[in-house]
Amino acid sequence: MMRILAFVFALLTAFAAAAQEQHVHDHDDHVSELAGFRAVHAWTRATGSDSALIFMELENGSAAPVVISGGNSAVASSARLVGFALKNGQEVWQDIPAVPIKPGHALHLEPHGLALLLNGVSTPLKEGDEFKARLYTSLGDLDLHVEIAGANATHHSHAGHSH
Repeated sequence: MMRILAFVFALLTAFAAAAQEQHVHDHDDHVSELAGFRAVHAWTRATGSDSALIFMELENGSAAPVVISGGNSAVASSARLVGFALKNGQEVWQDIPAVPIKPGHALHLEPHGLALLLNGVSTPLKEGDEFKARLYTSLGDLDLHVEIAGANATHHSHAGHSH
């Protein structure tokens, strides 16, 4: 009986360690870092159109200002930094050449704010899928892991993880 309990305990310990390792891996997919500058929770909405907006939280933990200026992704022909505006009652996204983020400050790219606009999206973006993108910064290119949320999502879903 003691051997069976020891065996069961060993199995449970192995499963718990594997689950913890998976959680750490999952968390790492949500955070990209370059020299103290972080992008957290990059996400977009499911879409069948040829454009999509990427949103994320940016945190400058470096000692100098960091400038973001656009990006790219293999799923699109171009990616540029844009800002939301109302023109004659219509929602529009206007190009923004660059945005500086001071040391110790954060910037949220979010609906009805700033975003990275993908144009020429080659395939429909389906909820639950993921893809890679890059954010251009004055520190260099920051690799992003972008999750695809529902078509009507208004924020990043923390389903399956916590921070």
